[in-house]
Amino acid sequence: MPLKRHGVFNAARLNKEMMKGLTTSWKIFRSVCIVQLILVAFKAMMSFGQVLFQGNALVGLVNIIAYGLQFVFVYHGLSMLNYNYPDVPLAPRQKRWFNILYILNFILIAFLFAQVVNSWWMLRFIFNIETYQGFKRYWFTITAHLIISWVIFIIHLIFLAGMFRLRRSIHENTINTWYEQFDQQP
Repeated sequence: MPLKRHGVFNAARLNKEMMKGLTTSWKIFRSVCIVQLILVAFKAMMSFGQVLFQGNALVGLVNIIAYGLQFVFVYHGLSMLNYNYPDVPLAPRQKRWFNILYILNFILIAFLFAQVVNSWWMLRFIFNIETYQGFKRYWFTITAHLIISWVIFIIHLIFLAGMFRLRRSIHENTINTWYEQFDQQP
């Protein structure tokens, strides 16, 4: 059944065709990437608000740049997963951008860990009943801030490992396809 019928593009059919080649682990990885996109976009918007409405604009700009780099890399990873997996070779430009973004996001591990350490002081307020009863309105905000920082850090580590595996898998599958095409053994 063609993807385009009577001049109308069938997006549901395309999505089904793209998902057919993915294993369960890559489908889970794709879902984790989508969660990471949402969380990183949320934190970037919060940082944008910090630039506009608070006095520490430099910290907000650094946060926007860091979360923006994460967003671009996760988006690039989803593109690779959707369009290049399992055996479509990466273009030289894709490889270059992957390498640059991978190195920058690897360095961002330190930034994300600093975010986690920076929010560590909130832990005593979260588990204190008196604080909860006195400041219910702020308790949820503090808890959400702490949890989001931890989740972004953990998902980012998983994402970097998954992206390394994805790039290696695409490369190996492409090489194997080339060898099969010319009936040669590596």
